[in-house]
Amino acid sequence: MGSKAKLRGHLSADLQHGETIEVITVAQLKQGMKQHLGKNLAAGVAAGLVTTAVTGGGSLFVYAAIPAVWVVVTSQRVLMYAKTGSASKPGEMVFAAPRQALGAEARSGLLTQVVIADRGDGRSLVRLNLGLRRKAANRIVLSIGG
Repeated sequence: MGSKAKLRGHLSADLQHGETIEVITVAQLKQGMKQHLGKNLAAGVAAGLVTTAVTGGGSLFVYAAIPAVWVVVTSQRVLMYAKTGSASKPGEMVFAAPRQALGAEARSGLLTQVVIADRGDGRSLVRLNLGLRRKAANRIVLSIGG
C-alpha cells in the first residue's frame, strides 16, 4: 500500500459523512500561516529548553525549519495538516475551511504558488508554494473552484 493510500486511511477519521477526498499533495506554507506555525514551533522549542534545563539534560540541537503541509481538498472542505517525518501519517491540522467559502488562484513564476482567499472579501488566507508542480497547483485550484 502506497503512502498516499495510507494517508487517506488516517484522514478518514477527520472526514464528515459523505465527504470524499479529491486532492492530496504536499506544499510549503507562505506568509501568515508560516508565521502562525513558527510561533507554535517556537513555543514548543522554548518548552523543550525549559524541560532540558530543569532535568539537567545534555546538549540540545534546535532545528527551527517550518514543516511542509499536506493539502487535502475534499468534496466539502479544504484541510491542511503539518507534514511529519512519516510519509503516510498527518500531523496537527493547521487549516480547515468549507470549500464554498474559498476561492483559489494559481500564480506561476519561477515557482508555482496557489493563493487561497476568502470568497466573500477576497482577502488572502493562505499562500502555498508548490515549486515546479504546476499540475498539482492546477488540481487544487480546479477542485476549490477558483
